[in-house]
Amino acid sequence: MATLSVIVLTLNEDRNIEACLRSVSWADEVLVVDSGSSDATCTIAQKYATKVVSRPWDGYSSQKNYAASLSSSDWILSLDADERVSPELQKELQKFLAADTVDNPTMAHRIPIRDWMFGKFVSYGSWPHQKHIRLYRRGKATWSGVVHEGPVVDGPVGYLSQPLLHYSHISVSHFIDKLNRYTEIEASEMFAQGKQASLPAAFFGALRAFLGQYVRLQGFRDGGHGLILAVMMAMYFFTTRVKLWSLWYMKEHAG
Repeated sequence: MATLSVIVLTLNEDRNIEACLRSVSWADEVLVVDSGSSDATCTIAQKYATKVVSRPWDGYSSQKNYAASLSSSDWILSLDADERVSPELQKELQKFLAADTVDNPTMAHRIPIRDWMFGKFVSYGSWPHQKHIRLYRRGKATWSGVVHEGPVVDGPVGYLSQPLLHYSHISVSHFIDKLNRYTEIEASEMFAQGKQASLPAAFFGALRAFLGQYVRLQGFRDGGHGLILAVMMAMYFFTTRVKLWSLWYMKEHAG
């Protein structure tokens, strides 16, 4: 039977980390890389993890690559601290590990994500369509990217059918805080790459994002949640481009 290591990054996650780690208590190895938590995160993690390591924050991809380097198992499952392996996914993973062989050509697997949005799991919009690479053979993938990072896999990628449960967006305020952080990072990255944005394109792109979420992907069927999320995703697109436009404006008018 193949072995599994779980890697988790943390920073002040004492509200989430216990449920996350308990959901993978059956794994062969659980590795937590903390970036300087000032709450009880590390104390809680030490009750469940095989190893808890402190490392100054160096970006999502760098931290995940470091965490993976600590692994000694055949396969690595990457989790966020606010995620949990569902019982159905646990069974699927255990069945996969029991059947795995060294000549298995698949080097990674995409896993569906179910997002908890301020009170319920949403069923429409772009959210239920997420399938991210989270399971990969040790040494066969490298994380890359600043925002919305992902692993670059050396080999074929397969699919698992059961979901990870994601409890990131516990309130509208939390969603907006995260939106602000991510758009700041993404705009800065686009600026460093020399990309530019116009305000009309930002507006019409945001409108297109709203209609895509709310109409084409039937976000309206999630009621008030669907309307809020469609507006928020339009805001994400618009805010990123506005911040990028502002960076260029300030550069051109400096002094």
